[in-house]
Amino acid sequence: MRTIASLLVTLTLPALALAQAPERGGFIVRMGSDTLAVERFTRSATQLEGEVVSLVPLARVVRYTATLNPDATVSRFEISGEPANATPGGLRTAAELRFAGDSVHTMATRGDSTQRFSIAPGAGTLPFVPFTYAMYEQLARRLKQSGGDSVAVPALGPGTQQPFGFTLVRRGGDTVDVDFLPVPGFYPGGQPGHMRVDGEGRLLSLDGSDSPLKVTVERVDQVDIGAYRKKFAAREAASGPMGQLSGRDTVRATIGSANLTVDYGRPRRRGREIFGNVVPWNQVWRAGANAATGFTTDADLLMGGVVIPKGSYTLFMLPSPEGAKLIVNRQTGQWGTMYDARQDLARIDLTSEHLAQTVEPFTIAIQPQGRGGVLRLRWDRSQFSVPIAVR
Repeated sequence: MRTIASLLVTLTLPALALAQAPERGGFIVRMGSDTLAVERFTRSATQLEGEVVSLVPLARVVRYTATLNPDATVSRFEISGEPANATPGGLRTAAELRFAGDSVHTMATRGDSTQRFSIAPGAGTLPFVPFTYAMYEQLARRLKQSGGDSVAVPALGPGTQQPFGFTLVRRGGDTVDVDFLPVPGFYPGGQPGHMRVDGEGRLLSLDGSDSPLKVTVERVDQVDIGAYRKKFAAREAASGPMGQLSGRDTVRATIGSANLTVDYGRPRRRGREIFGNVVPWNQVWRAGANAATGFTTDADLLMGGVVIPKGSYTLFMLPSPEGAKLIVNRQTGQWGTMYDARQDLARIDLTSEHLAQTVEPFTIAIQPQGRGGVLRLRWDRSQFSVPIAVR
């Protein structure tokens, strides 16, 4: 009997070791034809560690280690970052977060400066860093641990004192929707990314086409982090930093006696079909990216024959296959997804044209023409325009 028992132990140990072996994998993050980041990670029952190389806004390398609790929460998180090209003097950052009850205790280093602070965002707060999709997987595991069909998870970026959060909702099959929690006056919610997860809560892919981020994420078995680090550093050296995904621009023009200003975000095409896809038909669009598109005039205007009194407004668009309308809205200073139709001043018909050449970044221009001018919005192969005159 002792011999049989010894044999069973001998046979069981390799299987047990195999079951407890750390899981390794990676993610590739894309927006259209651009690869924005790659990540590789190793996960065990008690630890998640990974490395991310990203291109936005700068080419950087981030390494992190999270100590995991049995309930899929985190008790400690350490992170460090450096430029992808590793040049001497490049900005290096680090942070350590300790989670206790509803509080997070942080020590953050940026260059030669170190800060220590504590805040109380709530029990179960998850540390969160852009392009760390192993942390999105941790969100999915939190949903699985909850045993329910939805869960809200508070989150905090390392080195920051402004908490935010996520909602996760199971949609049936292998689909889980993930969205940022609403922030009054900033983000209304209701624009989720769609995750595919397996029975263990592993993230298989993410489709962000309906979300503000618009990225797609693919799970892979392995990632050559070193190769991507060299590639991203070389791209930055040749073309300069990519900057924000949708940089901000300001257009100023004088039409007759009127001084006009448009302040807007400029998303790029990145190989995608824009209207009817990235920008859906028959839905109000922010006419740009990120913060709302601002429009100011210091004189009364006629825009497409509609009176626009001097003042400040937000511009939206309502595109459709049959045409498009420009929406002039009285509310100002909000995030671009915050749209209140009750604040509309006017909806103005736009002239639509097909362009022979592709326009890569979304572009707004005001062109003087005779005694008036034309407001033009161009992206991909589409141009929308409306005449402007001083009233």
